[in-house]
Amino acid sequence: MANMDIDENVLKYEHFINNVLKEDLKKLELRLQLVNGELADLIQQKHTLKLVTDKKMHPSGFKTQVNIGCNFFMEASVPDTSVLLMNIGLNHYVEFSIDEANRYLDVRIKAFEEKAREIQQKAAETKAHIKLMLFHIGEIQHQKDSKTS
Repeated sequence: MANMDIDENVLKYEHFINNVLKEDLKKLELRLQLVNGELADLIQQKHTLKLVTDKKMHPSGFKTQVNIGCNFFMEASVPDTSVLLMNIGLNHYVEFSIDEANRYLDVRIKAFEEKAREIQQKAAETKAHIKLMLFHIGEIQHQKDSKTS
């Protein structure tokens, strides 16, 4: 009778590990991938900002191609890069100076790095809970085996 209770408890613990903790871990890993993607995009924007505003590389501005819709491109010349329009989200654009744009990107990068650290911490805690529960299941089964022997 006691062995059946132990087996039921072990099954409940295994069910909790597989259906709750491991699913939480998958969700955290997906969130981390999204945050890391945003972070990579922001770092790329910072690098592009540095290249576009480099006066040594482009002393009289630069030429580029702009998508005007439906993958039709038009050549554009940008003589002055001291003021930029940046998409800050939801297709809202704000005019920034080069220093303001750098500060804005630095703040966003720092915020996403912090969010990534929080998600990594939660994932580590979830992994620790899984290991702890597996250890306890092993202990319960070891006690059961030693009682029957």
